[in-house]
Amino acid sequence: MTRLSAKAVACKPLAPCSLLAALALITAAPLPGLAQQGSSPQRQAAMEWPLEFKPLLQALRQAGYTLFLSKPPIPGAYGATNTRKKMIWVAPITIDLGIARQALIHEAVHAAQGCPKGKLRPIGWTLPMGRVVDREVAGVLYRNYPHAKHDVEREAFAMQGHPRAFELVTAALKQRCR
Repeated sequence: MTRLSAKAVACKPLAPCSLLAALALITAAPLPGLAQQGSSPQRQAAMEWPLEFKPLLQALRQAGYTLFLSKPPIPGAYGATNTRKKMIWVAPITIDLGIARQALIHEAVHAAQGCPKGKLRPIGWTLPMGRVVDREVAGVLYRNYPHAKHDVEREAFAMQGHPRAFELVTAALKQRCR
């Protein structure tokens, strides 16, 4: 059985979601360079990730992860990570919604949490969240995730809005995914 993380973001596409509004502290511009699963080699070669994404993408690739801009295998999810097969999906709609950066960070946190053996374990970050955001995250966790996944999901939700997220996640990937 393939082990996938639960929904990366618990809101359905095109539905209002106060959590996303609260967590979208840094809005990503449209990303013309995301490689799509199944796209031609010429099309993939013509696309480039934004420069600010490069260190995190490089760390994910060095950790053995393959990245796809395609519908995740979990219905309604904006992203998914399979830590055993080392695959990350980011839904194309995240670009239109301006949350591709947050979705990528969330899934990259799960990638780091899954190293070295493929089983998700918290990294140990204690990241502060505002009271309103913390309540929203708690509600999402309660409604959408089994209790056993709350620690890893809380860590990923907290990191996706952190201003130093790329730096911290990249360092965790390099340390944990040798």
